[in-house]
Amino acid sequence: MNTLRRLGIPLLITSLILVGCNRPLADNCPKDCVGLNLSGRQLNRRDLSQTQFMDANLTKAKMVKTNLTEANLTGAKLVEANMESAILSNSRLVGADLSFANLRNAVMDNTDLSGANLQNVSMIRVDLTSSEMRGVLLRRAELIGCDLSGVKLSGIEMYEAELSGAILRRADLNGSVLSLSDFSGASMSGVQITGAWINLAKLIGADLSYANLSGTTFFGTDLTGANLANAKLNGANLVGANLNGVDLRGADLTGAILVLPVPAGMNDTFSYEKLTGSPFISALNQTEMSRVLTDSRVSELTEVQLKPLLKDANLQGVLIDEYTIWPYGFEVPGSAIQQE
Repeated sequence: MNTLRRLGIPLLITSLILVGCNRPLADNCPKDCVGLNLSGRQLNRRDLSQTQFMDANLTKAKMVKTNLTEANLTGAKLVEANMESAILSNSRLVGADLSFANLRNAVMDNTDLSGANLQNVSMIRVDLTSSEMRGVLLRRAELIGCDLSGVKLSGIEMYEAELSGAILRRADLNGSVLSLSDFSGASMSGVQITGAWINLAKLIGADLSYANLSGTTFFGTDLTGANLANAKLNGANLVGANLNGVDLRGADLTGAILVLPVPAGMNDTFSYEKLTGSPFISALNQTEMSRVLTDSRVSELTEVQLKPLLKDANLQGVLIDEYTIWPYGFEVPGSAIQQE
């Protein structure tokens, strides 16, 4: 009898766990879970497809490998939710709060993320090519290896994001804030990033061939070894940027700012190093650097941090050809390597 009891107890516990995992979350839920408080709930591997989760609280919910196909999570709170490898195909996450959530390897075919808060989200190796992402917040997001090819992300805030090895071919990032982000090794051929801020960022070894980067500021950005062949850099600000070994064959740098500008009327002895406080900032604002300073990531730098970056673009060993177009009157550096 004691032996049977000992054998029966684990079986009973297992049965209770299985029943608990599949029990209804509330009346009519799953399916209708609108506005429910499901924070911290264990929902791993459950089939919650087509469930209505509008305005539900799913903070810290466990949803690993959960099927959320065609689920409606509009306005849902998913802060710190673990949704690794979840299936979110054709689901709606409009205006949802996914900050600090884990969405690594999630399936997001035709997912609507319009206006979602994706700050500090982890979305490593997620294919977002068919997702709607207008108006999302991606501050400090982890998007390593993500595929964002052709995605419209114009005007978004994606500063301090991790996008090393990401694919952004032909993506639209016009007018976006991308400062302090890491795009090292990213595939960005044909990307549109006009009128944007990519200050203090990393684009080491990134492929930006045929990209349109007109009017974008790259102040203090590291572009070492990047491919900018046939890229448009018209009016781009590259002061303090490192272009060591960059491929500029066929690139158009008409109107680009490669030399640290000084206020009008100043002689050759002028130096920002001699200024401090408001006179220092005032002098910068009298030049093309004024737009750079409107980026809060730059304006928050102390003078000690800012002054070392106030230097001409480093063009050591850049690759050029007869089709490279330089700013009017710019003297091509002797270290440039002419190639056909």
